[in-house]
Amino acid sequence: MSSGLTELEKRALLYLNFRGEASEEQLSMVRKAIDEVKSVARPVFTVKYYKIDECPIDLSFNSLQTMFEKGGSDSVAFLVSTLGVSVDRRIDRLKDSDPAKMVLFDAAANAYIEEVTNEYQKRLGLKSQTFRFAPGYGDVPLSLQKQIFDNIPETSRMGLTLDGGCLMHPFKSMTGIIGFVS
Repeated sequence: MSSGLTELEKRALLYLNFRGEASEEQLSMVRKAIDEVKSVARPVFTVKYYKIDECPIDLSFNSLQTMFEKGGSDSVAFLVSTLGVSVDRRIDRLKDSDPAKMVLFDAAANAYIEEVTNEYQKRLGLKSQTFRFAPGYGDVPLSLQKQIFDNIPETSRMGLTLDGGCLMHPFKSMTGIIGFVS
């Protein structure tokens, strides 16, 4: 990939499983998709902090315990972010009218939710923070989302819901578990 690309452009190309050097035409299409996502998205964030030993959310999973131990963490932050329902609606409209554009828009939205969440996380100023771990990875079940949502009422004010499989709606949303030193 070209070194003159922004991180957002590189990430969108990765989501597209792009290999090699992108042509100017391909980059133009990716950039247009990113611009459209930015114009439609309404990023919203919330975070909830707990001392690890006082957390009402189950943190007993080996993946989380290993992460906390490696980071010397005594506290945990649950970060939830979303691009909002308008992004999902745009994807649904493109699915029927322009599937190729929908794939580009979807990849750009995936890259954008990561970027804005990373930026928000940096502003939290957490000391000695671990990486952001998401339910559904390692031995941490996706069903942990329910406990997180039950303990962070702001998620409903953000317009977020969980379906029966504990997937978030709108889809372009993220939950992250971050260990840190208080």
